[in-house]
Amino acid sequence: MAASYKVAIDAGHGSNTAGKRTPPLPKDIDINKDGKIDIKKGEQYREHYANVGVAYHLNRELQRCGFTTMRTGWDDDNAYNDPDTAIADRQKAIANAKCDYCISIHFNAYGDGKSFNSAEGFGVYIHDKYPGQSKKLAEIVLKHLAGGSKQKNRGVKTDALGMCNCNSLGVKAAIICELAFMTNEYEAVNLMANEAYWKECAQEICKGLCEFTGVKYVEETPEKKTIYRVQVGAFANKSNADKLVAELKKKGYDAIIVKAEK
Repeated sequence: MAASYKVAIDAGHGSNTAGKRTPPLPKDIDINKDGKIDIKKGEQYREHYANVGVAYHLNRELQRCGFTTMRTGWDDDNAYNDPDTAIADRQKAIANAKCDYCISIHFNAYGDGKSFNSAEGFGVYIHDKYPGQSKKLAEIVLKHLAGGSKQKNRGVKTDALGMCNCNSLGVKAAIICELAFMTNEYEAVNLMANEAYWKECAQEICKGLCEFTGVKYVEETPEKKTIYRVQVGAFANKSNADKLVAELKKKGYDAIIVKAEK
């Protein structure tokens, strides 16, 4: 059962980590499409903000599927005041919590960070010496990510990165998900600074972990909305009903006739 699995969700870096941000963005951006501008043209969007955005939705996804979760790199849903917790401290917290798996969320970069370039796509990192069961998990997560927004699949990469070192973390598998390039103009504007993409990635990563662990993925239940119907009149003669509908429509009301048996 999923409740027997504990997952560490790590949001990479911190609010003010040097260099971890986009080049100046070319236009105003409304991240969650609520009609309000969140990033003004010329501003640089910080990677940690997007990392926390994905982590927030991943936390909800995993908990809905029955996993127990813990957080590192973000202590609440406010990404604007998080310190850049040292890797060693993150590793220690995850090991002490006896987690089974660790998923670290990041956005990639290439070049000097001052201007956009053509490097693109998503990929997953595992540790080069202490990967545990990470390779299989990474391959499954990549398969689900590849089914979402059309991007270049950069595959599974190996490196000596602390947040995927299964020995130091004390976990069965640990992956670092690099979900897009913040130094690619299209990916920065349309993916990194887009809550719909955060949620999409969270769903795909969760589906990957569910498949890896044999846990059933639980779809999000659409929120039910209550509506109230108003009946204006009831007539035995249809012509009277037609007259009232015409009168209501003239006044701007959406009116229909429903036939009912007494």
